[in-house]
Parts: sequence; C-alpha cells; structure tokens
Amino acid sequence: MPELIIKRAKEFTFGMVGIQIYLNNDKIGQLNSGDFKKWSIEQGKHTLYAKGGLILKTQKIEFMVQGNDRIALKIESFGKGYTKSFLQFKKLKLKP
Repeated sequence: MPELIIKRAKEFTFGMVGIQIYLNNDKIGQLNSGDFKKWSIEQGKHTLYAKGGLILKTQKIEFMVQGNDRIALKIESFGKGYTKSFLQFKKLKLKP
C-alpha cells in the first residue's frame, strides 16, 4: 500500500504552532516541530496542503501514487515575520 511520509523541520520561530496536514481536503493529522509521521494512502491522484495558525499555509501539490510508492516530503517555514512567512513542502530523501 502506498505511503505518505512527512517530516517537519525543528523550528524555534514557529515551533509552537501546530501544522495541520490535509489530503484531498480532509485533515489527516497534525505535525509539531520536529515531528515525523507516516500515513497509508490509497492509489490514485491526490492533493496535499498544510495550514498552521491563522495565516500560515503551503502550496497545494498534486501527485499520483501507484503500487507501493512512498511519497516523502519535508515541511518548513520561510519568510520574515509571522505575517510574511509561508510553509513549503520539499522532497525528503529517505535512507534505504
């Protein structure tokens, strides 16, 4: 079964803000600073995004999974100041 793996960077500035993870517009969990979580997901096309606090959010990304694919991502914040900061997904390299 395919897996979605997301690691959240350990952050000082936004470490107190929980990040909610949404897959196909359904909340599937929350990541706190430094968390690493896995979810089993269905095969097919998916849309993923995350939100934190009142204004932090990521881009929406679409991906297709088949067979036993593993989608591994890292989420971190960037920007200057709370109102000018964003969350961003990046590819995460996993050790075999």
